[in-house]
Amino acid sequence: MKIYEENYIHTQDIALNIASYEKKSNDINILFVHGFLERWQSWEQTMSFLPKHYNLFAVDLRGFGRSGKTLINHKRSTWAKDISDLVNILNKERMILVGHSLGGPIVSSVAKTNKISNVILEDPFLGSKTVDKTGRAQRGKLVAEIIDNSKSLNEAIKELKELRPDWRNDIPIEIATARKFTDRFLLQVPRKFDDDFSIEEVYKNIPCRTILNNSNPSLGGINSPDEIKEIKKLNKLIEINDWKSSGHNIHRDFPKKFAREIVKFIENF
Repeated sequence: MKIYEENYIHTQDIALNIASYEKKSNDINILFVHGFLERWQSWEQTMSFLPKHYNLFAVDLRGFGRSGKTLINHKRSTWAKDISDLVNILNKERMILVGHSLGGPIVSSVAKTNKISNVILEDPFLGSKTVDKTGRAQRGKLVAEIIDNSKSLNEAIKELKELRPDWRNDIPIEIATARKFTDRFLLQVPRKFDDDFSIEEVYKNIPCRTILNNSNPSLGGINSPDEIKEIKKLNKLIEINDWKSSGHNIHRDFPKKFAREIVKFIENF
């Protein structure tokens, strides 16, 4: 069993909470960047299935988990700069970035400006209106209302378990806790932060071998087949791995299998 050490790493702008499993003899380093309304713990099950000869790092983005707060001038590029600064501070030779959803364009942007070996994307935000064939947005709104209207975290977890008895026990705990630890600024609808960089340019300029784990739109994936085709045209370094049996949260629903795919991608390099 891996034991993760949590510490704050201070950039010039923000204190970022980072969990790590590290051995000096290891030469492969993986940094996990979560999606919106998540925190580093969303990766914990996947990380537990990865080999012990990998150094593992998972960060709470600014405004989530235990990292520092957002400011009123917050932009999407602010997250990218934070992760770029973090990568520079970690200063590892072979660094691989993994990004889910919101984390996708963030790690892709960082790959352009930092020395990154590989990028692993999981149903990343591709910049256009997301696909919603399953009523994901409406379900998400209901979950948000339950959490926000609950008197305590325990009450929120209990109500989510009643709402979704099909969920693994850890899922309602993580969803409720992550939302409770999110900045109020980021919870405002419509979103108050700016999308200030070109998503198309971000993916076009990834300079290293990349795999995009593509979720099934019919099960909750956020990208259409046409969008995936466009991404392949934009950058020949991006490979597509289709997950026909998974919705948006591949690493949450299939942590062991997702870990195996990470290893396969890295070891076949």
